[in-house]
Amino acid sequence: MVAPSLIFSDLVFGLLLGCVLAVVAHGLNVIWGVVKVVNIAHGEFIMLGAYGAYFLNLFGGINPLESAAVDAVIGFGVGYLFYYGFLHRELRGKETVTLQSEMVTLVATFGLSLVVSDLALIVFSGNVVGINYNPGTLVFGSLDVPLGGLYVAIVSVLIIAGTYFFLERTFIGTLIRAYSQDVTATELVGANPAKIASLATALGFSITMAGGALLTVFVSVGINPLMGTLYAPISFVIVVMGGPGKMWGSLVGGLTMGVVFDVLQAVATPQIAFATGFLLLIPVLLFRPEGILK
Repeated sequence: MVAPSLIFSDLVFGLLLGCVLAVVAHGLNVIWGVVKVVNIAHGEFIMLGAYGAYFLNLFGGINPLESAAVDAVIGFGVGYLFYYGFLHRELRGKETVTLQSEMVTLVATFGLSLVVSDLALIVFSGNVVGINYNPGTLVFGSLDVPLGGLYVAIVSVLIIAGTYFFLERTFIGTLIRAYSQDVTATELVGANPAKIASLATALGFSITMAGGALLTVFVSVGINPLMGTLYAPISFVIVVMGGPGKMWGSLVGGLTMGVVFDVLQAVATPQIAFATGFLLLIPVLLFRPEGILK
């Protein structure tokens, strides 16, 4: 029988993990929810964010929390390049994303995924690297909470909250939400749809690469060119679970997955824990296809 203290410990660690999984998926959520494009290359940009944090730490001694800010700036620029390089030609002048546009953008981002991962294998090789970031622990009775994980969880929630308030409380955020609902109406109020879509895409990439940097705290020896193949599917499940375009949905989905992954490993194998997390998507699709949040 598993001790209650172990279950409680796994629950706490699951919540911390869930926060960083939420912010990793949040960039995908922004792009999917606003631009209506499913970015198949999402995992590769998580990987690039993680490598960014690794090299900033290796050559500059910068910890993952600080490197997340640098990655965010780089990701913002990459997002603009991604939009005008892969999406603009197909989406410009269209009032909605058609089936043809969906297929074109899916194939384009899938091809980009293969190119980026192959280039990463060539440049970084297949060696697994990591960052040694351990600012200490916070002790609550018999529970030792790693401060690194706690800091990352707090920053992750702040990023999601910041995105929510940006979209809900600012004029530009209102334009982005209007674009996601009605492209024509956005034009009628004098906004340029391409600029709005490119800004939303840049914001999504910024969050994705920052999330990759924060993730390195939890995968201290797991940074490798193929890590996106694990975290991309997790991100898709989180977004669908919380609801595409629902900013707090990322947090709900991430916390759910994090708790399932960690708590179930106390009573079952890691493979069963991961499989159960993915299987949770089935009842969501059957009974709440719009996501857990209303």
